[in-house]
Amino acid sequence: MVAYFLILTSLGIVAADTPPAPRVRSSHPYIRAMIAEAQVRSATFRHLVSAIEATDGIVYVEEGDCRHSARACLPPLVTSGTNFRILRVLVDARQEDWDVMSDIAHELQHALEILSERNVRTNDAVFFLYSKTSTDTRDRFETQAATQMEVAVKKEVEAFARSRSTKGLVRTN
Repeated sequence: MVAYFLILTSLGIVAADTPPAPRVRSSHPYIRAMIAEAQVRSATFRHLVSAIEATDGIVYVEEGDCRHSARACLPPLVTSGTNFRILRVLVDARQEDWDVMSDIAHELQHALEILSERNVRTNDAVFFLYSKTSTDTRDRFETQAATQMEVAVKKEVEAFARSRSTKGLVRTN
């Protein structure tokens, strides 16, 4: 039976019924929950994740420490394969939920900035991109789009919390 399943899988017969893995992922249960919850609470966050889904990128969001006491960061490192690029976001998960969601949104915007440039496939290319397009504050890059994304998502998440309504909304993951 297992051999039959492996043959079907290798032929692509079973794989067609299997949903594709999300492009924005985490191995950390709380962070996965925050990504799913942010998609329920914020249309802006949903659009951001959809935009990443349309690229050749995979973004891993994991718990971790960043330099300069930042609550979240996207290290300027890219792993490039033949058909995909992998980026990693680090976030301090010890914050309030709405701060974690908005910080993830901020860093996912940076990931989208990189993934939107198909020729950015090396660490040097990431550094070059940000040296041209962002403000540099002592080896820390920032873009206005990421700051605006963070603010927009935080406002939507807070408004959702004030409305106390989840009727008709579906959580994913």
